Amino acid sequence: MQVPWDRFHKAYDEYIRWQAFVLWARAILELEGSAPSWLEAILRKRCPGFMEEVARSNKPELLGLQLLPWVYNQVFGFAKEEGWLDALVFYGFRDTRSQGYWAYWEHCETEWRKRRPPSFPAFVQWRRSALNWKLQGDVSCAVVTKAVEKYLDFEAFVHWLRPFFRGAKVELPPHVALELRQESPSLLEFVGRETSGAYEDKSRSWPRLFNWSKVHVLSHAKREGWLDSVLRQARIHPLHIRMVDYAALRCKSGLGNNALSYPRLRQWQRDMEGYVRASRK
Repeated sequence: MQVPWDRFHKAYDEYIRWQAFVLWARAILELEGSAPSWLEAILRKRCPGFMEEVARSNKPELLGLQLLPWVYNQVFGFAKEEGWLDALVFYGFRDTRSQGYWAYWEHCETEWRKRRPPSFPAFVQWRRSALNWKLQGDVSCAVVTKAVEKYLDFEAFVHWLRPFFRGAKVELPPHVALELRQESPSLLEFVGRETSGAYEDKSRSWPRLFNWSKVHVLSHAKREGWLDSVLRQARIHPLHIRMVDYAALRCKSGLGNNALSYPRLRQWQRDMEGYVRASRK
């Protein structure tokens, strides 16, 4: 990516919240055919200039469909100007929370047409219901989101350790061993065994660390049958893409002449989050 993670992440979370707002408003607008006075007041406050823009278009029946393009241009115009709006939309639309919002919006579209609700839920209430919507079986969007975040936190350990899984036997530096011991003694034992030269097939030892993390970090998801949902969402998360890209770059440079100088995990994460891929000409 061509933008530091903290900046992208802030816009990413904001984009997902806006997507929820747009879908909530659309569900009401498409049922009502126009904006009730209370919703119009909310739109005027939250989206200044939007109602006037719709009025100039002479297409009030498309009010709900015009809201998302307005958000792209007015709220995320800076990302559009800098060339990373497409990435924001690409990843944001695929986020677990967005999937929950869209699934719940489709549910509301169907159910509200069958039986008009006596009153419409406030946005906060609607968003909460969407996050609790079941994406697969009995697991909610919010639960999957939390599991994905937990897995990504551990995946940082996996990518941080990757250079130690290349080539001949490597003794873990004391600061690396200490961080692993603090995270999990069983993780330290596993990594120590895998990097000790006990296994001849070194090309497979690093992937085994991923398998170890699935068993130990996502045991609950595996036991209840929704592990694949977590892994699928983790693989398309922008932080995962960034970690893979940065880790591959670091791995090419190896450990250098002195493994003792290898960065601590938090420093590695800061470097990864600040990493900006050079533009290709």
